Amino acid sequence: MSEIIEKLKLEHRLFRRYLDLFDQEMKAFEAGRSPRYELIEALLDYFTSFPDEWHHRKEDLVYDVLVTRSDVARSALYDLRIEHERLGAGAKQFGEHIADLRLGSDLPMNVIVEAGKTYSRLLRRHMVKEDDVFFPMAERYLTLQDWRDIEQTVQSFRNDPELSARLDRIDGVAGSIESIAASERY
Repeated sequence: MSEIIEKLKLEHRLFRRYLDLFDQEMKAFEAGRSPRYELIEALLDYFTSFPDEWHHRKEDLVYDVLVTRSDVARSALYDLRIEHERLGAGAKQFGEHIADLRLGSDLPMNVIVEAGKTYSRLLRRHMVKEDDVFFPMAERYLTLQDWRDIEQTVQSFRNDPELSARLDRIDGVAGSIESIAASERY
């Protein structure tokens, strides 16, 4: 298995764990309890920044090569980037609902809960498609040289000091998520 694909799969496992935390907070909303807003805000920060800054960059590199290697992949994955955009918009919209709520908005709770559940469902479905279709196709059709070129590009991204600083901030957000999640719920 390609090292890039392995890293992407590890990131998906982390996303799923964070989505489980997110879903727990949605259940608190549904039950009429106050969720851990600090956790929700950290999760949303992670969900909106890490994919755009790092995860999707790597997927896009793989995708760009894959669609040149396989017509089957091109047709099966034509909407992958559109899904990335929808996911970003969904997380942003939910974050706006949370911010409005914390400022005293009278937005109905069912609207907030449904937006959160929709986002979680879309992200989970998207990752299944990538895990079950995109990654196996990439491993089938990309050459060893393709993987080397992708890894070299990823390494050049890592050498960008501005990106490195943004990724350090995101690592801090992940640390906050872990810390808040480990704390007592009530």
